[in-house]
Amino acid sequence: MIRRAYVRVSRLGAAALDRLGVLGWLSRRRSPFGRHVYSLFAIYDVDRMIAVGLPWWTYGAIAEVDDFLSGRPGDVRVFEFGAGASTLWLAERATEVHSVEHDLSFVQILEPRLKRHDNVDLRGVEAGERTDDSTAVSERKGHEQLDFADYVRTIDDVGGLFDLIVVDGRARSACLQAALPHLADDGMVVFDNAGRSRYAAAIAGSGIEVDVKRGWAPSLPYREATALLRKPA
Repeated sequence: MIRRAYVRVSRLGAAALDRLGVLGWLSRRRSPFGRHVYSLFAIYDVDRMIAVGLPWWTYGAIAEVDDFLSGRPGDVRVFEFGAGASTLWLAERATEVHSVEHDLSFVQILEPRLKRHDNVDLRGVEAGERTDDSTAVSERKGHEQLDFADYVRTIDDVGGLFDLIVVDGRARSACLQAALPHLADDGMVVFDNAGRSRYAAAIAGSGIEVDVKRGWAPSLPYREATALLRKPA
């Protein structure tokens, strides 16, 4: 409810500031503070999200992942559970990006905006109906009766090892479990919203080094947590 209220206020504020030219002015600011303020009015607005030019992870995590990718030798392969602004950001830093998204309407919105990035493979995979045997499930409100097994298995369908795997979509605990066999030596997993209690067991049980970056994140008026999991070389 709080998040819905924030989105509504953000949308109303964005419309008013647009008319006054304030958002246009903010969009041209390159300072971290100016960019963050602009991002607060970009939540669930795809084009403004893209204009911010950042993933929705904490700023500390963004900086570390940026350094990690720039220092990676040779071709860099990325897999992403959950598409969005991060997909474009990653496309500019990796040789190939494979992204799976459960919301087909959002896939249709993103596809034309990804046309200039021929290194991105975006797949839309809807959830099925949950059964007693389902293991790839989500605790997000409204998604409890869905089975995300096909969505999770997309990383197996693409196959191979990845330098970076982003877990920022649905059924994240199952996604992390599926991701680990595909993580290259000295590879990294980005697990967003790591402070949520329902993810604690999956992160702690990963068996690899975990560094939680807490702090501000684009488009959010509160502090968040993004976990970076590193596999030893």
